Amino acid sequence: MKNSKKALLVGLAATAAVAAVAAVMAYEEETVDRIGSYLNRQRVKTYVKNKFKGNQRVLKAVDSLSDKEIDTLLAVLDRTGNWKDAAMEVFADMKDKAVDYKETVEDKFH
Repeated sequence: MKNSKKALLVGLAATAAVAAVAAVMAYEEETVDRIGSYLNRQRVKTYVKNKFKGNQRVLKAVDSLSDKEIDTLLAVLDRTGNWKDAAMEVFADMKDKAVDYKETVEDKFH
């Protein structure tokens, strides 16, 4: 075999190996994306089960959403959850202060 044929075969083998590695990496990335989408959908379903008492209509609506819509919904839920927690802390603090003020006023009149 001539050197040029050997070089061609080595080049083709190397190209095939690189293509195989690229295909495996692309497949793995797609698999990771699918798993992430599945987990996000399950998070939304769990939220629906907890907040909407497992309402079947809402669960069907979640099933009909695209992965991008699920991601957007989760982002909104995460943000509003943080706002809700902050608001609940403020209201709890206001309640504590109101109770303290009431006790102070009662102490002054008794």
